[in-house]
Amino acid sequence: MKRIAMISTGGTIAMQADASGLANSALGARKLLELANIDRTDITFVEMEYINIPSPHIQIEDLVTLKELVEKAVNEEKVDGVVITHGTDTLQETAYFLDLTLHLNVPVVVTGAQRNSSLTMSDAALNIADSVLVASDQRAAEMGVLVVFGSEIIPARDVIKEHKTALTTFKAIDFGHIGHVNNGHCVWTRKPLIHDHYQIGSEIEKLKVAIVPTYIGQDSTMLRYLLNDGIDGIIIEGFGAGHVPQNMVPGIQEAIEKNVPVILTSRSRKGSMLTDTYGFIGSETYLRKMGVIQGEDLTPDKLRIKLLLLLSTHATHAEIKQAYEQHFYL
Repeated sequence: MKRIAMISTGGTIAMQADASGLANSALGARKLLELANIDRTDITFVEMEYINIPSPHIQIEDLVTLKELVEKAVNEEKVDGVVITHGTDTLQETAYFLDLTLHLNVPVVVTGAQRNSSLTMSDAALNIADSVLVASDQRAAEMGVLVVFGSEIIPARDVIKEHKTALTTFKAIDFGHIGHVNNGHCVWTRKPLIHDHYQIGSEIEKLKVAIVPTYIGQDSTMLRYLLNDGIDGIIIEGFGAGHVPQNMVPGIQEAIEKNVPVILTSRSRKGSMLTDTYGFIGSETYLRKMGVIQGEDLTPDKLRIKLLLLLSTHATHAEIKQAYEQHFYL
């Protein structure tokens, strides 16, 4: 008999239309399980209703508590797997935070829905049922935290919300999903090789890390504002293979002189960045020589999650560089 924890946090999957016709939070863990109508005599559920809020309202401190709740479910409730229901807007950030901070030997699955249960053809029930199936498969424990959506199984590190409304919105656009649910079974096709783990330091919720975009004409104004406001770290969403406008360079230099780590990624979602190809001001080579750190193939929001964890444990510049560049650039 498998024991599966069902932890609800809100989001569209937990919403129903009210008298106004607009969707608002309504369903907790028990109601979601009833909605999924899972007919499995070999599974019992531990229902854990954590919060019931839209996912844009989630804060870092909520993720810390959620991580502790998952650990409680495993260590005290002795569950064999965990399913977390979550809003899709920030689902990829929550899943990656848990992937970086949990160190358990049971499957942990995050899922949600694009269509609330009041709508025709809602995807809520199927995603819950599929997630329970994956969470009850011990092989999933070897894969890190997983996102199950549209019957596909995707590593938290790779998952991206690709489409605003499509039911198959979550994808791993570079490497693809690692398995899928079919005919009541988990079909596994590959195992991820990259899986980092970090501790959560004290007062992580007080740290400030900003994401700065690039565009034609961008300068150092935003960077200087952030530095004056006491920013702790900066993620720059650059052009192409890792470039920024030359008028951003003075602001980046000021950040580095103030020991504020600057992590560089790209607004182009596929592929890894270059390191030693271009030499113009604001190029990837120029920025690396300044002390800018390459940000892997991750999205800016995930790079931010990782930097918050590193800063919370007082990681040095060298340790932050190692954490980001070890898999692709060192």
